[in-house]
Amino acid sequence: MSSNHSVISPSRPEGTKTTVQQGAGSGGTAGIEIVGFPQILYTRSFGDPDILFVPLLDAAREAHTMLERLSGHGEPRADAVRLSGMQLASSLLREPSFSLAARGQAQEHTYTVDLDKGILHMNTRLYAIVSRRTSSFRVEIVGKIAGGTFGVRNPVKDSIIMQVSEERLRQPNVFSSSLAQECLREQLEQERNGRLDESLGPVPSRCVRKKAGNPGTLSTGARRSGWARCRRKSREV
Repeated sequence: MSSNHSVISPSRPEGTKTTVQQGAGSGGTAGIEIVGFPQILYTRSFGDPDILFVPLLDAAREAHTMLERLSGHGEPRADAVRLSGMQLASSLLREPSFSLAARGQAQEHTYTVDLDKGILHMNTRLYAIVSRRTSSFRVEIVGKIAGGTFGVRNPVKDSIIMQVSEERLRQPNVFSSSLAQECLREQLEQERNGRLDESLGPVPSRCVRKKAGNPGTLSTGARRSGWARCRRKSREV
């Protein structure tokens, strides 16, 4: 069986496919919501971001270009959004793996395409190995369809983990390899720093030393040195 999957992009004629190589991703189910489109697009086997993220981003980009072109020619914005969303949905449905599904069903991976705001949002689970143990955690990846930097968020703690370029996300198997490892390391580092700040507690105002160039932020190093100075002063007294 071939290891290649394909998704049709909206600007290409029917029968012409963009080949997407399946890497370390395990496939999995996914739901694609196109804001303004009444149903969810469902795939049973193409849901893994190593397989679907880049083709969906490219297809959404072409649909967004169509939206802006229609708006520029005088089409009402709401109609342009609806027509471009229908075009995106029909282009994906040419691939036999995709079908229409009702909203509200839980999926392993979820994608939301907001053509009006120009945003692509993905919620997925990453797997990383640390100390010979496999850890799994959910992340959200959000960015502009037109291109640029994408933010990786922890949806449980509602915090930013890191930012990553589109070029990086286009690398083969990036979600199941390097990105997962980096996200896990960054979250562990943030948790360690959070526990350290909690153990140190608030620095007394007379011992506060502010970072140069950022008068409203106190670094971890400043906290440590601030407490050291306080302890010395206490001993002197």
